[in-house]
Amino acid sequence: MSSQSSTLFTVGTLLRHAQDAAAPVRVLVSGTWLDGVIVGADGLGVILDDGNGHQVLVRLDSIVAVSFSRAAIDGEPEPTADDGARAHWGAERQPIEAGPVGGL
Repeated sequence: MSSQSSTLFTVGTLLRHAQDAAAPVRVLVSGTWLDGVIVGADGLGVILDDGNGHQVLVRLDSIVAVSFSRAAIDGEPEPTADDGARAHWGAERQPIEAGPVGGL
């Protein structure tokens, strides 16, 4: 598996987890951040719904970066500023499984 295809696999897996949890995501495409909830996905791209009746089809190979809330995917409440700790300092979390990373 080439580096590019393993990166696409990892991005696709992360977006599938977000889709399963109905968690909002942000994807960077051509210098523009797109916000929405993933309503459809396959091995080539995803469909983002912005909640205002607009949907956009984004090819996985055009995504430069992905931003999402791990707490939203895990179904945990977001920490507040009064918690005294950043989100990743809470309970131990397991990594999101993204499949094989190395080449065969």
